[in-house]
Amino acid sequence: MAVTKTKKGLSNPAVLATVASSPAGQKAVTGAIDTTFTVVKIVAVALVVGVGGYVAYNLYKNRFVSLATNPNYEPSNISEAVANAKADALYNAMYGWGADLETVLEALSGINYNAWVKVYNAFGKRKPTIGSEMTLTEWLNNQFTSQLDRSKISLLIPVAF
Repeated sequence: MAVTKTKKGLSNPAVLATVASSPAGQKAVTGAIDTTFTVVKIVAVALVVGVGGYVAYNLYKNRFVSLATNPNYEPSNISEAVANAKADALYNAMYGWGADLETVLEALSGINYNAWVKVYNAFGKRKPTIGSEMTLTEWLNNQFTSQLDRSKISLLIPVAF
């Protein structure tokens, strides 16, 4: 005795076309399309908000936070123009492969704490050859890894780096 299975559903295309063309079928198809568009809109809005949030977070996280001068210390012994010139000299000395320690030492010599703040702020965040932007202290840490070089720099700047 052979067992036959009965199929449930609309397996015949002619029956499916008939059901889809009926008023109830039209209503079901329209509802399905409306639901699909609603889901697509929600996903699109979530995607835009997510990407916007990610970009905003990265801009916030990677921003430059300037240092404030300390009124309890001597006023800066350099002008803004000199601070900008020293920041540019430091960048040029450290940019590319290798760093020019003598130029760095020359640029940092003779400055007090508030002058260091001016140079640091004038330097801001700058992009190396490879990698993301770094502050002046990050550049110094990145470029000078030998203890001897670091101690020479530490003697000239009034802050730890």
